[in-house]
Amino acid sequence: MSAVRNNDRVGALLFTDRVEHFVPPRKGRRHALRILRDVLVHEPRGTGTDIGAALDFLRQLLRQHAIIFLISDLADEGIERPLKLLAQRHDIVVVRIDDPTELALPDLGLARFVDPESGDTVDVDTSDPRVRKAYESAMIADRAAVRQMLRRLAIDEIPVSTRESYIEPLLRFFRARERRVARR
Repeated sequence: MSAVRNNDRVGALLFTDRVEHFVPPRKGRRHALRILRDVLVHEPRGTGTDIGAALDFLRQLLRQHAIIFLISDLADEGIERPLKLLAQRHDIVVVRIDDPTELALPDLGLARFVDPESGDTVDVDTSDPRVRKAYESAMIADRAAVRQMLRRLAIDEIPVSTRESYIEPLLRFFRARERRVARR
């Protein structure tokens, strides 16, 4: 709705392991409401994630400079090159969804984990403190690597936690961006 107030065009791309729904950028309140409705009623067909394919789709489609908000946990392989290529022509802001419960493996004893995307299963002894510590270390390292990649590519990031409201992080980001633009 902020884009509507600014008379900006807004569009949407919904994806899983493939592009599932695309709404081309247009202006107007009715168009913005259509996007909101589409997002709310969309039932994904795919079960995987392919952020790179979605970014490549946008890179081929968008001819004019755009500000692209990518809302994701960025838990996908091979996204650096597609991000880099898209960022050469467009301004990308990653709204990175973070679930703090994913950082710590609970002590459940022997547990079977199923990857929701691939269906692969693995049995893990979560009662072993070394297993839990290794898992936590790997998760922290993965998140740090993503932050470092975004900095290297000069892509803005808005970290949003599933435990808190998204409003304050968004407001902080837009205030900081407004100050940065005013200094130029």
